[in-house]
Amino acid sequence: MHKNLFDKRLSCPTCGSEKNESIYSASFSEKDLKDYLVKAYGQPNQQLIAKIEYSLLKCQDCELIFQEYVPTSELMSQIYGTWTNTEEKFQNYGISYYSIYSQDILQILAYLDKVPTSVKVLDFGMGWGRWALMAKAFGCDVYGVEISSQCIQYAERNGIKVISWEDISSYKFDLIHTDQVFEHLAEPLKVLNYLKQSLKPDGVIKICVPNSFGIRYRLNRMDWSAPKGSLKSLNPVAPLEHINCFYRKSMLELTRKVNLLEVKIPMRIQYQYTNVWDTPKRALRNLIMPIYRNILGLQNYYIFKHSKL
Repeated sequence: MHKNLFDKRLSCPTCGSEKNESIYSASFSEKDLKDYLVKAYGQPNQQLIAKIEYSLLKCQDCELIFQEYVPTSELMSQIYGTWTNTEEKFQNYGISYYSIYSQDILQILAYLDKVPTSVKVLDFGMGWGRWALMAKAFGCDVYGVEISSQCIQYAERNGIKVISWEDISSYKFDLIHTDQVFEHLAEPLKVLNYLKQSLKPDGVIKICVPNSFGIRYRLNRMDWSAPKGSLKSLNPVAPLEHINCFYRKSMLELTRKVNLLEVKIPMRIQYQYTNVWDTPKRALRNLIMPIYRNILGLQNYYIFKHSKL
């Protein structure tokens, strides 16, 4: 019964290579992992996962780090429907957090150079719809896709047009937004290819994933007690949820497979539409972020358009 809740991935989900090496393996019943899951989810149903290994593989071709055993749709419904997504967490965010969304949307809209009310947006994997609601506030025609029934109900109550996976192909979007989504997908290549079909010829798709910077250092230590955001944090390879850990090379290989080309919002636009400088930390972030994105090649924020090839 337990194994029916997991699928085994035999090849790299990004490039399809079968040349993968094992870099870590442990049973979910081991104390460190068990404690991590309790901290992350409260009291998850340990019986569902006790007989499965947490196994990390690394693709020798595109360098993607991925979990070998991934939850089926049945287990995913439990993880995202009852284990996570509590409204209490949602309500804890402050003004500074939302200002990042407004800044992000303004920069993308300026890059598209279209009147906001003419921009049709899909927020794929919208969660509580925080980003979607901000885009709606700017006048965009916003649609959302989500698997959590709790989040869907909240979004609909607040005017977001929620559609199903199957409905996506009936629309064409100027902007497809995916934030903290592709690290969760068992078949990222299949999903991206499907989304691409609903991108307008001059549209863009944004992909934001956990930052893989320093992951080799963290994997050498495997400190499950390290808090999220710390130098030793294992959040980019979080069990059950972050089943793909993208390096820049692996992300660009994924998008190359579906003929998408990376574009970068000009630094001039990024600085022009940076609108909150309330703390020294935020001011420093505002100054260096365009440099990270456009010059140094940040490993967790990407924008793509259709390739002409």
